Amino acid sequence: MNRLEEVNVKLERVRTLLDQKNLSAVLFKKQPNFSWITAGGLNMVGIATEMGVTSVLITKDKCYVIANRIESPRMRDEEIDGLGFELIEYEWFENKELEIAKNIATGEIGSDTPIAGLHCIEADLNRLRYELTDSEIERYLYLGEKLSKSLESVLLFTRPGDSEAEIAGRISSELWKYRIDPTGFMVAADERARLYRHPIPTMRKVEKSVMVSVNARYKGLITTVTRMVYFGKVPQNLLSQYRQNVEIECVMIEKTKIGEKMNLPVLAAVETYRKLGYPAEWKLHHQGGAMGYYARDIRVTPTCEEIVRRNQAFCWNPTISGTKSEDGFIVTDSGPVMITKPFVFPKIEVEINGVKFTRPDILVL
Repeated sequence: MNRLEEVNVKLERVRTLLDQKNLSAVLFKKQPNFSWITAGGLNMVGIATEMGVTSVLITKDKCYVIANRIESPRMRDEEIDGLGFELIEYEWFENKELEIAKNIATGEIGSDTPIAGLHCIEADLNRLRYELTDSEIERYLYLGEKLSKSLESVLLFTRPGDSEAEIAGRISSELWKYRIDPTGFMVAADERARLYRHPIPTMRKVEKSVMVSVNARYKGLITTVTRMVYFGKVPQNLLSQYRQNVEIECVMIEKTKIGEKMNLPVLAAVETYRKLGYPAEWKLHHQGGAMGYYARDIRVTPTCEEIVRRNQAFCWNPTISGTKSEDGFIVTDSGPVMITKPFVFPKIEVEINGVKFTRPDILVL
């Protein structure tokens, strides 16, 4: 499936929704939705904002990119060439985007964010993204391989005395070689892994251990991965805890099945935490959920009623104070397909209800 074919599949989904909602058009303003509808295009300048610098307007028979004079040349040449979008330009010093959209649309307009005079249908639009196309799966697997190898290769040469910030910087450098955006880091030296569930990088220097989690984005798609390193002999209690943490994640992955409720893996995790002797740990951090053009499309709780879709991406991230297990995967008819996985890290084999998993162990240096 090429980009144009992917765009056409998504336009059909959007237009079906327009009919269902009795709308004449929909306006996409958010970066993730631009990447989705354009099959990997980017409408950002800075990455620290959810809103894009251009917008997409889709009617029942046409599609447009609305851009100011600054952004329109790059949009035309690098993001939408050959995809069937008509480019509409306005002056950068004029706020005409909404006026242009209303002049084109013949009736009510939906949007992916609250805008006065438009109908916010964000939740409905989000669901259109959940089932990945074949080409999105290909991009996801590319991202997963490059992220896994980049992270593990950096950690392979990490040493005591390196700061958390230095480690994050080295990983960023590797990812940028593939035009992959590092969108989030948690780096925990030593006891910070036990003290904090979200240990953003500091200047703290590594002594005996480090745990690193990375969010990374390629052509809009985001995945997450966590790895742990220990210098010297790993205490047996830490090693046992880590492997129990991996077991919880594998239980969750095995329970994630097409057509089933998303909360079933979380409920299974809660029970597994209890059986392993950690009954309250699940309450100390969310357990992950569905992902795609956001790091978490849905943060799944024990009461979540959403249904798992075919070819939907997930990342569960169970934690026990001091350890974490986390790799992205895609739910398919033939079982889970891992997005990230161990390459140079040592591997452990886990079997849950007949499903075999190859998971990363703690790397000992």
